[in-house]
Amino acid sequence: MGSTETNRAPRILRVDVMPLDCGETAVVVELASPPGRAWEKALKRVISETEGLESAQSRCDGRFVYIIGIEPGGRGTLHRVNQVLAATHERVAPRNGHSMPMPQQPAGAMVNASL
Repeated sequence: MGSTETNRAPRILRVDVMPLDCGETAVVVELASPPGRAWEKALKRVISETEGLESAQSRCDGRFVYIIGIEPGGRGTLHRVNQVLAATHERVAPRNGHSMPMPQQPAGAMVNASL
């Protein structure tokens, strides 16, 4: 279970924040590659521990991560999600003294917040 496949932190390509018809907010994160299992578990833990996102849930589907159940009207949703993604990366980074670079958005990467 300590393989590179299960511990890697994928690079983030795009983050979209959008309101849903049911009154909640959803976030879609596009990754450069499918995340490892450890990254998915770390994301779920970080979301449950983040103020304002306690009731949100995440689901990974290939290179896409869907975060739903975010309370509407909450300011700073994009900022909180970016903090969650950074904290998730930190949890799966190797602990052998070598730090992995933080996931950076490449030049031209898009962040779309329609709220």
